[in-house]
Amino acid sequence: MQVVQIVAPTTESITLIEAKAFVRVLHDDDNILIKELIDSTCEHTQEILNRQLEVATYELYTDDFISKLPKNPISSILKIEYMDATGAYVELDSDTYYLYENNGIGYIHYESTPSVLQHKKAVKITFVCGYYKIPSPIKSYMRVLIATAYEHREKYVIGVVVSEFNDGLISQLLKPYRIMP
Repeated sequence: MQVVQIVAPTTESITLIEAKAFVRVLHDDDNILIKELIDSTCEHTQEILNRQLEVATYELYTDDFISKLPKNPISSILKIEYMDATGAYVELDSDTYYLYENNGIGYIHYESTPSVLQHKKAVKITFVCGYYKIPSPIKSYMRVLIATAYEHREKYVIGVVVSEFNDGLISQLLKPYRIMP
């Protein structure tokens, strides 16, 4: 299975303006750093949740028709194509399948499927996934991580008692959204 992003997100999970307001930064000197922290936090949060945060379009290549989709939440399936006997992609009629969600995971139900060429990219599913509005608990978690990373950029600070960031409570914000691998 191979998943390739073909249309990048057009919105950000947290904007630079939102992050700067939360961190209480008025100047522009650290914009690059804060933007890097936003990007890192977004990737980290997606990894924890096993979800796509920002809306993007992907192509999924498999050797056969699959039902469980790897990126969630799924907004729509744009098309499903399969390789016929000649190796050419043929679009599957959209009346022969539908998308449904179960416990936050997108699935495809097929009425019937044609036989496909034996190839690792025999089936190509083009779909849109991500949140059009990221849930507030996820954004709150990300803001706290960005602020903590911004305020504590160095591992050690001389003359300061080091305390471990206890993210147990803040991590609970993500619990309802996490998809177990």
